[in-house]
Amino acid sequence: MSDPTVEVRDVFCVHRTAEGDAAALQGMTISLAHDEVLCVLGPSGAGKSTLLRVIAGLQVPSAGIVRVLGFDVGRRSARWRARFRNEQIGFLSQHSETALPPDLPVAQAVELPLALRGFGGHERRARVGELLERAGLRDHAAALPGELSGGERQRIALCAAVAHQPPLLLADEPTGELDEASAQAVRALIVELGTSVVLASHDPETAMIADRAVRIRDGRVVEDRRDGESALVVGRGGWLRLPSHLLTQAGIADRARVRPAEGGLLVTPASAPSESTLAAPPSPDSAPAAGGWRPAEIDLHSISRGLGRGRSRREVIAGLTRSFTPGRLTVVTGRSGAGKTTLLRLLVGLDQPDRGELTIDGVAVGDAGAEERAEFRRERIGYLPQEPAPVGFLSAEENVVLAMRLRGWDQRPAAEWATVVLAQMGLADRARQRVFRLSAGEGQRVALARALATARGLLVVDEPTSRLDEAGALAVASLLAQAATDNGQTVICASHDPEVIGRAHEVFALGR
Repeated sequence: MSDPTVEVRDVFCVHRTAEGDAAALQGMTISLAHDEVLCVLGPSGAGKSTLLRVIAGLQVPSAGIVRVLGFDVGRRSARWRARFRNEQIGFLSQHSETALPPDLPVAQAVELPLALRGFGGHERRARVGELLERAGLRDHAAALPGELSGGERQRIALCAAVAHQPPLLLADEPTGELDEASAQAVRALIVELGTSVVLASHDPETAMIADRAVRIRDGRVVEDRRDGESALVVGRGGWLRLPSHLLTQAGIADRARVRPAEGGLLVTPASAPSESTLAAPPSPDSAPAAGGWRPAEIDLHSISRGLGRGRSRREVIAGLTRSFTPGRLTVVTGRSGAGKTTLLRLLVGLDQPDRGELTIDGVAVGDAGAEERAEFRRERIGYLPQEPAPVGFLSAEENVVLAMRLRGWDQRPAAEWATVVLAQMGLADRARQRVFRLSAGEGQRVALARALATARGLLVVDEPTSRLDEAGALAVASLLAQAATDNGQTVICASHDPEVIGRAHEVFALGR
């Protein structure tokens, strides 16, 4: 048997901060065979992104061995790792916008990695054309990244990552912001590469294309699926992590009893679940200002909006007329590039329509100046963009409090409400942690908490579950519906997620 492409053995990654140490990986052991596609599943904060960064040599482990293509990358210099990564690894991060120069047309953005590696002009153009054709984006070769949807940018970023045909591809949530048709195209492209691949994902459909899938939690592998058969992983010293949903079904809280039984072991509760385990998060009714606003009334009349310039310009929204029901959750669906993000940016006043009229509470927003629209956002709107950007050097709590203070809240009620909203988002134990130390999914939940805390009649969110696992997506979907029905918000959400769509009061399918 040939040596594995990737071998991670007993790896620990400890982040030291003023708030205390946090271990992202805790004895991680995993391997990747030659030309194998491996999917790494796990909830937000489980260590998926850290694992990819360690394999790519972007982060040095605190302990343990990381061998990639036969080299011990954890013991090499930063310069060596950078050169090795440039030559041997394709890396697709969760944030596709960081991989695409904003001023380069997408064809040139995909060609750039080849030019930097010395490929000839004819070879570069042929490779770019092939990749764009596979990704279904050849017609957008002259467009700038800012003129594309988030899903289209993700596909372009994947093309750029694999343009030099690396022997190893590391992809972090490659289908997180895509509709199902676009996601299938990306999955097919990954499989067709014929190379070794590690995918970090929370998407079960993405796991289905993999030769093998492992599930990690708290920085360790807890489950391994091969040939359709899953098995829990028994670690060194007999360490075994049971799935949380099975523990909940069995009524097991923080203590369990184990005894031999016929054919195996029997695990039973050692005590009744504590009240703290069963306690529900605080209700939005405890908000200091709940009920002090009315749900926004939104009407669109023959709205049109185009993106791009010259021959690449396209009309993303054409003659749209629509009214959104106040105090309800409306989910906007549609394939990648259909105009969902463009519509949401119009609603919050970040863009203006080329034609038509947009009114909120009877006021023509499109006629207002930039300062007036910004003031209206501060007064009425909570907004989560597709690429959330909480302030990294602030804690989760400070991010929410800052947004509320900028909207006129006093310090004490702002801090109290921030505590409530972060608890609803499942971040109570992470409230004092700086955001740059959190996972991408946790950072997204911080940004959503900020939007929830500042909404005063209108909550607009773009793909709020793109970086969350199934349990997290269900919790967010419930919170959005609750924000509409119990907290006086008109909620408009762009999403492909069936959990969110299933909780919607209305679904609006947007097409070109």
